[in-house]
Amino acid sequence: MAEVTGIPAAPFPPAKKNNTWLIVLVVILVLCCCCVGAIGLIIAFGPDILNELGIYVLVPALMPLI
Repeated sequence: MAEVTGIPAAPFPPAKKNNTWLIVLVVILVLCCCCVGAIGLIIAFGPDILNELGIYVLVPALMPLI
């Protein structure tokens, strides 16, 4: 049998908090990687895409990037 001592049971441990700074840092890192990837794709395929769309005026503007 269990002995009743009158001492209250231990309280529940506090709930774990979300580490919001880690989430913000990961989101910023992912956005930066997406921007770098998009810039790389624009540099690599920008003139071809603009020629296909018929926008020949903007092709010289991309040439300094290449």
